[in-house]
Amino acid sequence: MSAMISLLIASFLGSLLGLERESEGKAAGLRTHLLVALGAALATQLSLQVAGQGAPSFGDPGRIAAQVVSGIGFIGAGVILQSRGSIRGLTTAATLWVAAMIGMAAGMDAYVQAGAVTLISLVALRGLSRLDVYFQDQARWHVLEITWTGSPEHLDRVVEKALSDADGPPPAHSVEGVFVREGEVGCRLRIRSRKEAVSQVILTLGQAPEVKEVRTL
Repeated sequence: MSAMISLLIASFLGSLLGLERESEGKAAGLRTHLLVALGAALATQLSLQVAGQGAPSFGDPGRIAAQVVSGIGFIGAGVILQSRGSIRGLTTAATLWVAAMIGMAAGMDAYVQAGAVTLISLVALRGLSRLDVYFQDQARWHVLEITWTGSPEHLDRVVEKALSDADGPPPAHSVEGVFVREGEVGCRLRIRSRKEAVSQVILTLGQAPEVKEVRTL
């Protein structure tokens, strides 16, 4: 009976993390987190049972459970996406790992620790997201890579126009890393500004006839 209670508690706590991720539109949601926590709890129970059936000198209660810690990394890697220098899915991968640890704690009847970690994780995911949004709205350095087909001496004029068209005073910036790639000239533009202003600069640069491509790094 105690084993069934552990499995149910692991499933419930894992589902709480899954609901939070699903509310954010993540692919790894309720069912994924529930199954990860449930499987981790079962693996922990089996690890304890197998150790109890062996000789005292050979019984290792952490033999099977230890594989959960490393094995969950394969699932976490599946939700991490990398595109154009931007990485997404790290938070969801971390919650999957935490869900596995919560399942292991429930499997060992450590319900207080499992509940506390679930509560702290939900506070971090929900409460700290507002703080994260606040810092994202602050001015910080952004790096743009610009490739153009026109004359290189026109670059300063194009950049100055794009920065002057942005809302507010022109942000601090620097042009560096000039390169030639397949006959096309390019450079990296560092801008210290808010994200919205950077998006406006990208649109303005993209409308210039000399500019072939603008992308963030």
